[in-house]
Amino acid sequence: MKGVSIVGFALVFMLSLSVLAGDPIAQMTFRVTDDFGNVVTGAPVTVSTFLRWVPGSGFGHDVDDSAKGVTDTNGVVVLKLPSKTGNMRYSVLAEGMYFDNMNKMKVSDAAYYRDMGGTLRFTNSVDGKWQPWNLTVDLQIKKVLNPIPMYARFLRSGSFPIPAYNSSLGYDLIKSDWLPPYGKGETVDFIFRLDCQLGTTRADGIQLFDAVLTLSFTNNGDGIQEVVAPLQAGSVLRLSRFAPEMGYASNWVSKTFAHGDGDYCEYKENQSFYYRVRTRKDEGGLIISALYGKIIGPLFYEVRKLGANMQMRYYLNPTPNDRNLEFDPNRNLLFDLPSLEQIKEP
Repeated sequence: MKGVSIVGFALVFMLSLSVLAGDPIAQMTFRVTDDFGNVVTGAPVTVSTFLRWVPGSGFGHDVDDSAKGVTDTNGVVVLKLPSKTGNMRYSVLAEGMYFDNMNKMKVSDAAYYRDMGGTLRFTNSVDGKWQPWNLTVDLQIKKVLNPIPMYARFLRSGSFPIPAYNSSLGYDLIKSDWLPPYGKGETVDFIFRLDCQLGTTRADGIQLFDAVLTLSFTNNGDGIQEVVAPLQAGSVLRLSRFAPEMGYASNWVSKTFAHGDGDYCEYKENQSFYYRVRTRKDEGGLIISALYGKIIGPLFYEVRKLGANMQMRYYLNPTPNDRNLEFDPNRNLLFDLPSLEQIKEP
């Protein structure tokens, strides 16, 4: 009997150790709605977390563990998942639900834009449960409503040179070109000016400089409005489907430098913009005509030994006074663009 009790005790002890050694469990309640506040039934929600590292070629690769579920008639699904780190990634995801260049997904016979979800980071656990237990996560997916043709182009750094320093340069968004003598543009939509003072070249080959990029406009009422829009999370329709009516600034300024003792750049990864151009007003100052657009991602520029380059991913609605910015990538009004300059997100 004594031997049996010792064995029993040992078994209980080992089971206790296995429980203690297990990864803490996270429980999350996801509530899925569309961008009009309506609950979405049948949305497949996936949450994943790091499970283990597998050695292999290069640095090997990580293997994730995941849990999946479908929202009920209240737009709710509860998921549980053990996690070593407490770091989770969630999204609306299911095989075979995507179409139209992977931008759109079908959920309960309605079309929504693909959503990359977001991340959760739990920092402490109690009794094998990540805290807060049963965290509620509101997940909004955007409905496909009215995708329209637009002028859209991804002008990339390295292939979009700024043709002159210390000079105001006009850019035509519809012709997608600089104004003469640097291009064949006809109407000034954006005015870029790069005030740049060059220094020597650093030992590592970096050009030293001080620079200020200014974006301004020609018409009273034209302007730009900065907005925060994560590029690695959420809907592929990054911004609101409609440009705002108010809040446009007449210019935008960004400073950067490279000195012998360090570099500085006013670069914001999650920065995007709305803008308004070709504005006309009546005698009372009311807008009677304007074109609206958006820039996804930061207006990035760099100064090198051989000159300066800029990056800009812009969309322009060609219809006066129409603030709809829901782009149809299959109907770009700029034709024959290089593949790397084609915009494939709405």
